[in-house]
Amino acid sequence: MKQLNIGVIGLGEIGQVHCEMLSRIERARLVCVADIDESIASTTAAQYNAESYTSYEDMLLHNDLGAVIVAVPDHLHKDPCLSAIAAGKHVLVEKPIAITIEESETIIQAADKAQVKLMVGFTLRFFPQYAHAKQTVIENGLGELVSIFARRTNLITQPDRINGRTGVMFFLGIHDFDAMRWIVNSEPVSIYCEASTSVASKYPIENETFSIIKFENGVIGCAHIGWYLPETHPTGFDFKLDVTGNKGILNLDMVHQGVAVYGPNGGHYAYMAEPLLAEDQSFVDAVLDNTDVPVTGHDGLVAVRMVLAALESIESKSTVRL
Repeated sequence: MKQLNIGVIGLGEIGQVHCEMLSRIERARLVCVADIDESIASTTAAQYNAESYTSYEDMLLHNDLGAVIVAVPDHLHKDPCLSAIAAGKHVLVEKPIAITIEESETIIQAADKAQVKLMVGFTLRFFPQYAHAKQTVIENGLGELVSIFARRTNLITQPDRINGRTGVMFFLGIHDFDAMRWIVNSEPVSIYCEASTSVASKYPIENETFSIIKFENGVIGCAHIGWYLPETHPTGFDFKLDVTGNKGILNLDMVHQGVAVYGPNGGHYAYMAEPLLAEDQSFVDAVLDNTDVPVTGHDGLVAVRMVLAALESIESKSTVRL
């Protein structure tokens, strides 16, 4: 059986999960990892019988390496993506593809020119619940779409965990902007966004937002994105989606997935999906089978445009056309 030799660049929380997922994919072989922290790189490499590097440039010289997953912080995506592409490697880059339109376009153009696969990691597309919502719309199960509402809120500790390096829109909101566009199957034409200012922010970032999105097909969207959930919240997240048509409505609630556990330390809800496993599997399959990736660089670019438009709207207090 043919396997894809793959490396992971960036071994923070999400990079570690990618390593675990790759170890479970029969057609994938994690052969190398890179992180600027030598201790993390060597420990992770030993865990998966891979080779460790502190320089991704050196890692890209690894013999028989076919593809990489880029999981460094958002603002650092451009250079490792371009280096990997220049080395002829296929690339799965964590969302967002980049944090500017210019960098996003540069990565896409480089991949097109080099004729390598470029996929953006939007995990919501790989949750069975969101995939079911998409399929329901495809099958006209709700009739003609009217509106779509998304909520994505997280723990109040998140800004400190990431040292305020990014706001809630690039960290969380971009997931739902992509999912809404994917499910509605129409391009966004305008965004109006407001951010709460009632509580002083420790960092110069947005923390709680509501966005109104108008799509080309006339559907109206609303996204509530924030991170003010208390640490005592039983799941640490509140993710919801409502899709309304003229013949029905779909309600998606990721908190209540059918299993609730109550023990000595309180109650919690079991997490019943492994979207990152499905995402990595789809990337490996696309490379080995030479098929299209399910989430393209263009998808990543549109999502970046949407976030930047929302941030511009917060500042200008006006609707931004896309």
